Amino acid sequence: MKTIETIRVLVASVITVMVTVGVARFSYTPMIPEMMEALGLSQSVVGMLATVNYAGYLTGALLITRISDLDLKVKLYQLGLVVAVVSTVLMGYTTEIWLWFVLRFVSGLSTSAGMLLGAGLLMSWLIKNNEKSELGVFFSGIGLGIVLTAVLAELIKGSFSWDQQWVIYGLVGLALLVPVWRWMPDYRTSALPRTGSASASDERSHFVVILQLAYFCAGVGYVVTATFLVAIAESIPTLTGHGWLIWLVAGLSATPACWLWDVFTRRWGQWTALYLAYSLNAVSILMLIINTSMFSVMLSAIIYGASFIGIVSMMLAMVGREFPENPSRPMSRLTFSYGIAQMLAPAVVGYLADVEGNYTNGLWLTLLVMALGVWVLHLARQTKNKEAEQ
Repeated sequence: MKTIETIRVLVASVITVMVTVGVARFSYTPMIPEMMEALGLSQSVVGMLATVNYAGYLTGALLITRISDLDLKVKLYQLGLVVAVVSTVLMGYTTEIWLWFVLRFVSGLSTSAGMLLGAGLLMSWLIKNNEKSELGVFFSGIGLGIVLTAVLAELIKGSFSWDQQWVIYGLVGLALLVPVWRWMPDYRTSALPRTGSASASDERSHFVVILQLAYFCAGVGYVVTATFLVAIAESIPTLTGHGWLIWLVAGLSATPACWLWDVFTRRWGQWTALYLAYSLNAVSILMLIINTSMFSVMLSAIIYGASFIGIVSMMLAMVGREFPENPSRPMSRLTFSYGIAQMLAPAVVGYLADVEGNYTNGLWLTLLVMALGVWVLHLARQTKNKEAEQ
């Protein structure tokens, strides 16, 4: 039975993800059509704003790999919460494209702080307080962030202008920070004693490098669907106008899935769970190729939401347990690979869609990458077992 303090810490952590990922990052997805209609933005500007946001996230992940001081981590984590809200609100106070680029980049930095520093600090706190070293509950904030932005977008899009909508997203994020600040523990007391069992050289092992490649493949599977799912749905005559609902379904599926994957991992082991999650993600992509009925696309969204969030949660928790003295650093290394995929894959699939007039070959390519990911994941497992024997 979890204590009241543990529950509060977990809730605060989940809300942090909702703010730094949901508000600071995912709010841009429903804002794209609003800004294009009101301001006449081109597809290239819209795409570059998304790319700049990913670049900020990647930069943050790279910087975190260089940080080992716990006090600095806590300060940057708290700063990230403030920046997530401020950068969102300010999007509604300018029409200068260069300033939007700055704000989206900074927003990406806040996302890396909330996700990576937050996950690492929570992992250390859980281990220090003899709680299960699992991050399923933490990453449910991603699904809740999708739900929050999908529902909020539907509620405000008809009554407020595009700039007012940005401010509303930011104010919602500000309101959510109240319980976070009240219930956030003093993470500075969560430092674990150095045992000598893990070091920076351990993090450069073949196992971690191969795991990064496997996570890159997972990043492709995640971002292609995240980027094009709504567009694919809207391009199907029978689904026009239901894109937001399909995105909402993906978020609703992702929210409880993290906890369910933790339960599955305890029962069947982390590697079996990861194989299954990768395979299900591939199935969700295949379903978009072979059948575009309402039922099939909805089911694909459900499987996608449940699988991608499980991969993220289980992979980062696994390296966090492997390197408990400084879990944020290996988490950031994996996330950097995931982020590279997020920058490259949409460009490739988008180009194929422009040339061919549909997403079919782009989805087949994504499916192939996910199949490769399963093989690389198995290779990582074998490498880990060999290193353990040495």
